Amino acid sequence: MTDDQTRPIENPQPDDQPRPGTTPVEPAPAPAADAPEPAASPEQVSGPESTMDAIMAGSTGPAASAGGRLRWIVALGVAALAVVVAIGAILLLGSRPTPEALKYIPGDAAVVAEVRMDLPGDQMQKLGNLLAHFPGFRDQATLTDKIDEALSRLVSAGGLGGVDYRTDIKPWLSGPAFVGMRAPDAGAPGNASLNGVVISATTTGTVSCDAPFKNLTVTHERYHNMDLALAGDSACVIDGHQALIGDARSVRNAIDAHAGGTGIDRSDRYRAARAALQGDQLATVYLDSQTFTSMLPSASGTPGLEAFAALTGAVPDWSMTGVRAEDDALVLDTIAAPAPAPSASDTAGPSLLPLPATHPSVIAPMAPADTILFAEDQGTGVGLQNLLTRLRAVPELSAPLQMLDGVGGGAELVGWIEDVGVAVSVHGTTPDGAVFLVAKDDAAAADRVRTISGFLALAGLGGQGIEVHDSTISGAAVTTVTITDLSKLVPPGSLPGGEQVPSTGPVSFSIAAHGRAVVLTSGEAAMTAVLNVKPGASLVDQPRYKQALTRALASSRFSLFLDVRGGVALVEAVAPPDSVRRPHRIAADLGLDGRLIRAIEVRHQRQSAHPVAQEEPWPFVSA
Repeated sequence: MTDDQTRPIENPQPDDQPRPGTTPVEPAPAPAADAPEPAASPEQVSGPESTMDAIMAGSTGPAASAGGRLRWIVALGVAALAVVVAIGAILLLGSRPTPEALKYIPGDAAVVAEVRMDLPGDQMQKLGNLLAHFPGFRDQATLTDKIDEALSRLVSAGGLGGVDYRTDIKPWLSGPAFVGMRAPDAGAPGNASLNGVVISATTTGTVSCDAPFKNLTVTHERYHNMDLALAGDSACVIDGHQALIGDARSVRNAIDAHAGGTGIDRSDRYRAARAALQGDQLATVYLDSQTFTSMLPSASGTPGLEAFAALTGAVPDWSMTGVRAEDDALVLDTIAAPAPAPSASDTAGPSLLPLPATHPSVIAPMAPADTILFAEDQGTGVGLQNLLTRLRAVPELSAPLQMLDGVGGGAELVGWIEDVGVAVSVHGTTPDGAVFLVAKDDAAAADRVRTISGFLALAGLGGQGIEVHDSTISGAAVTTVTITDLSKLVPPGSLPGGEQVPSTGPVSFSIAAHGRAVVLTSGEAAMTAVLNVKPGASLVDQPRYKQALTRALASSRFSLFLDVRGGVALVEAVAPPDSVRRPHRIAADLGLDGRLIRAIEVRHQRQSAHPVAQEEPWPFVSA
């Protein structure tokens, strides 16, 4: 039996009887015998028409055409409305709302710090995962209580007698808390510790100004229909869930900023910085460079200081640093505004050399595996030459620096240096240090060592408490210099103010060429450790260093690695017992047994709205 493809497909029914509870439907009348039945469209064959199918298949008659256009307009309007709603939801839900506490910070604040003890967004979970690595914090169900307990012990250990964190401090930190700093009031008393500072805290709504002004003489005044509590030059006011504390002028300015809509939340610079800092943060610090500079004492009485300030180059208009928790790390991100472009009226500065491109470290594979501190700067020689060029622009320094021309100038003095690195290791209880100066090639490094060694040999012949001897370590020629007493090298009366160099014991350092690097170490033991480093057993091969590299910016111009665990062990070994006893006691009171500061990794990087600034990332630090 063949189906009739000219008829619409009908849904089969289990039987011809109506279902219980339904009303029978009268069958549609059959078409007239002389009326041709239209062919079914593909949509009809595949199933019932959808609304859009009906619109697309509208008839071509005049009335039907008008109805089709109307349906098109309605459909397009609905689609446009859906897009608008979706975009609005993304903008509303994807951006961080402006905290009410921020609106009380005056718009001309130079520094604005934010603390989020309420752990916004994902920070509760991320901080919990991080703290789970430490004893006492593994149970996530009691994380809040554990944090409160730790902070309570910290407050108690800090010597704040009579202050309880849970009852006296936590109610004041029920949401965002901001600290704003403006220019201090010149007429305020010299002992006013909050001069120019206002704290805007989000509270539980149950606090009062009695706690911060306990045991103080308090007076009251009405300001903007609020009860302003005054104790000396300090002031406090409660505005709903918001509490303001600071000097009287700053608190009044905060109230005015909120009432007049002139808070820092309206600042284009602050909003740009806050928007650029991605993710939820535990704390942020914002710096308005221009406003902060205007607060500094005038430098007009110091000759050449303005010119000397040019050494740092143009300062970004603003910067913001945020701290957030990850599952196994604390991350610090710094965002800076683009460096301001020079104006037409600015005097053209000295011509500077371009910095070379960054590259994988040449020095880290030379550092011993037990290195606890490693720092590297790339393009150091060019940077030093540019520094000398800038210094020559300072009138007070121009003449003395001309003496360098007699020895070939900055290019001959430091131009041969490509990268510089410092590595500190510990052997027993004695720290050993090494400085690496990377030259263009092995021949250039060897030539520099021969020049320096010859100069040191001549110095040794002159006596003056200097002894020089040569040795061979791992096939490399090593020159070691021992100074019996540093004080003998500086005749009495040579230093300003009659100062004298204190008498010291023997001080030694060694120098050798090691591949492309000129290596200076704190004696032969440290040189032996460097020259005996084998491929696959250097700092760069250590898991902890590799983990730090994964968190750092690739090919950083300046990088810093710190093995916190090894550093703490060194401090414990060499520092006087009394100097480390109190931190250990506080750590024990916190239930951490001193392990907290030994296991946290920290990454510190700078981002910038200016692409060129990416060439100069800030250091990373890893524990």
